[in-house]
Amino acid sequence: MRRTSFDTRLIQVLSAMAAMAIIVGLAAIGVNRYLISTKNAFVETTLPATTLASRIGASSELVGALAAAFVQVDTQEDLAQIAETLKLAVDDIEDGMQELAAIAPPEADFPQTSRTRDILERMTVNAGAELQLAARIQQVGEHVALDGARLDALIEAETDLARLRITAGIADLYASPEEDPRPGLDRLADRYFFGFERLTELARLIDAMRIQFQQVPDLNTPEDVQAAHESLARTLVLVQRRMVFLPSPQVALDATSLLQRQQAAIGSEGLTGMALERLALRAGIASDSALLQSTIAELAARARLARDAVQADGAAQIALASQRSSVLVSGLFLAVVSVALVAAMLLVYARRRLIGRLSEISQRIVAVARGDYGNPMPISGHDEIGRMEKALNILRRRAQDEARLRDSLEEAVIARTGDVVAEMRASNAARADAEAANRSKSAFLARMSHEIRTPLNGIIGMLDLLEAETEDPERKARTKTALSSARDLREITNDILTFASGETTADRGNPVHFVLRELVGQMGHHLQSLAAQKGLAAVVDLSESAPVVLYGDAVKIRQILGNLISNAVKYTREGTVTLTVDHAMDERSGQPVLSFTVADTGTGMTSQALARAFDAYARADSARQAGIEGLGLGLAISRSLTEALGGALSVESEAGVGSRFSLTVPLSLGDPEQVAQAGDDWLPGLKMSRDVLVIDDHRVNLMVARGYLEKLGCRVTEAGTGRAALQLCRAQRFDLALIDLDLPDMRGEEVAAELRRHEDAPMLVALTAHLAQDTAESRARLGFARILTKPISPRALAEVLEQCVPDTAIRDDMSVIESLRADTEDLGPQVTAAIVREFLDDLPRAVDHLFSSAAEDRRKAAHKLKGAASNFRLDAFCAVLAAVEKADSDLDEELLREVEQRAMEAAESLEAALVATGLQSAAGSTNW
Repeated sequence: MRRTSFDTRLIQVLSAMAAMAIIVGLAAIGVNRYLISTKNAFVETTLPATTLASRIGASSELVGALAAAFVQVDTQEDLAQIAETLKLAVDDIEDGMQELAAIAPPEADFPQTSRTRDILERMTVNAGAELQLAARIQQVGEHVALDGARLDALIEAETDLARLRITAGIADLYASPEEDPRPGLDRLADRYFFGFERLTELARLIDAMRIQFQQVPDLNTPEDVQAAHESLARTLVLVQRRMVFLPSPQVALDATSLLQRQQAAIGSEGLTGMALERLALRAGIASDSALLQSTIAELAARARLARDAVQADGAAQIALASQRSSVLVSGLFLAVVSVALVAAMLLVYARRRLIGRLSEISQRIVAVARGDYGNPMPISGHDEIGRMEKALNILRRRAQDEARLRDSLEEAVIARTGDVVAEMRASNAARADAEAANRSKSAFLARMSHEIRTPLNGIIGMLDLLEAETEDPERKARTKTALSSARDLREITNDILTFASGETTADRGNPVHFVLRELVGQMGHHLQSLAAQKGLAAVVDLSESAPVVLYGDAVKIRQILGNLISNAVKYTREGTVTLTVDHAMDERSGQPVLSFTVADTGTGMTSQALARAFDAYARADSARQAGIEGLGLGLAISRSLTEALGGALSVESEAGVGSRFSLTVPLSLGDPEQVAQAGDDWLPGLKMSRDVLVIDDHRVNLMVARGYLEKLGCRVTEAGTGRAALQLCRAQRFDLALIDLDLPDMRGEEVAAELRRHEDAPMLVALTAHLAQDTAESRARLGFARILTKPISPRALAEVLEQCVPDTAIRDDMSVIESLRADTEDLGPQVTAAIVREFLDDLPRAVDHLFSSAAEDRRKAAHKLKGAASNFRLDAFCAVLAAVEKADSDLDEELLREVEQRAMEAAESLEAALVATGLQSAAGSTNW
């Protein structure tokens, strides 16, 4: 029977799992495609129907509005435009109905034909005829009005003629006084008075008839037109009867001719006839408009019904698809469960038949490597693993034989060569083991060094706050030493991160300006704390002539000395550990060369161990036998760091006497003014009244940030998530937002993007535990004004707060604080506090003397007081004193008030600086 090999089994297991994954994936793709196709079909059917129904509804509303406008149209151009627009709308409705009928289900009821186009054509024709008839009515009305005006003028002239005749006749009768006028008056009355009355009545009738003709075009009902026609006919009959009373025969002929035209105006083709015809056309247009609107409304209603039918049909299809998808999802779930069960079975099989056997082999290999040979390993199969088991048994047997041979050889060598050969072999074995262990720990170390940054942020932050709050000098010094060590650990962690990323760190330097005495004091504290644990004496000796301020990589120097001191204490059981610091000047460069010597009275080293003192993982037998912890990496690391500094590291040792390590480093003279900037990371005494939002999900980071910001006088609000921060920003305005880039619910960049949309957005600053550079490119890419790296620096926070809201008073107070710190380092805290107190106590008297002195004495007093104030960098006070010094005559009131105000401000600044630097508590202030 053919046996299955190990690789075949492994391929079968992996192939089966891959095949199951492909099957499940294909099934999921099929279900997804079915759901997508069903959704697309629903959208492709329902959306066009809804769109068509909406389009038909909109066109129906347009048709209703335009159909109503047909009756009010008064020009052919407007009629043509309305008719064209209405025709387009009707065509759009007809076309939409046809398209809707094509996609609607069979049960939807659609009319086969529509009368809308016929109705519209009839309305257009009637409207055109109505406009033409209106024009003719207007033309005929103008002619009738003109004839009426002429007839009225003739009658008026005849009436004036009759009146003249009557007047002349009466005058003739009374011209002969001897005759009786009454018979003549009777004749005159019978002949002219009656005719004059008829002419007057005729004029009234013609005026009434002319007015009635003018009203005919404006009548709106056939009844009114018919009534006007009858009234005009009656009036014309009366007018004809009164025509016989016209005194002039020619005027009578002319009036008769004009009256015949008026008679024609009320004929069937006259003004009243055309008015009746026009009203009939209007009635037809209104009827067709109503019919068109009702027809269109019916089409719109049918379109809505068709849309509802399409939607109902789509909903039914969706329901059917949902049922089918439920079945498919259930099947897919069963398939996933089945595949999971099969995969679990395969995993169990692989673990038992493959991984378990390999794990057993690896454990036995490790045991054999350690020298634990045990019993032969049983053969679990006839595949490659079985052959490995056989090979391991062979290896175990040979290793066992080799161990016995090595033991016998070692005994022979020890008998002939002594401890030297034994030490060499043990050292080689230890070095090989340590190098192998180091390679296996590289990835782990890189990861852990990154994770250290978060607790390191808490350590540095809390030590920072503790140092600022501690008033006891000894505790403050210890806290400062711990803080310096923590910051060194931060730098070392950065080196580890850089090394883990594949970069070379040996040449990466970070030179700073530092005070040598402060560095030696910190290392002295470190030595005393270690020595005290073992009851050793600790001695620190610093040369009196050593430079005060130096420029170099203090972190690497501190790291080397820390390793040397740690080793010295570790290998010393009793006696003394001494740190000696001396210097010499380099003749070529003119710069100092520092020498640090760490001597102990410990176990010492033999000449053979001394030759390998700086090798990695090399440790003396005495150290191993004494149970001293460590792999022997400290001196190798110190040698590497020394080479990076360009210095030298040497050792002198004697077994049983002790060891003496000497570090020689070339440095440069430093700048004292830059020491405070580089070495002091905490800026106490600043009062920056800002509203700050801190967004971080780690409680330690929130505590550190709150402590720093509240020390700086800020009001702090915390948020653990991005969404909580956005909600707070909507309810409250902040000057500054510190945002962690790795939030649990959303990225810090997303929170910043949301905050930038606010009108009063705060200044946005990123917080990160990664080695991110605060460059313009990084800020533009992430969307922040600044990028701060954890652990947070108080100085960096202060700089950010100054950028947030520039404050000149804060910068002035900072100058005073820095001046007092420099004096404290040079003169000591007691002397500095006494000098400041003496200046404050003498300041009121000096100002009074300034006001009461003569011009020359005043200038001298101002110069003296300005020199004293300049020692504390009270720039504003010095400026006003300079103005007093330059004044020739008596001081004006404004300058006097300014001197007094600046003096009060200077006193307050010094009092605050005393409290900020720890030289005086707040309760000990001096009143002005």
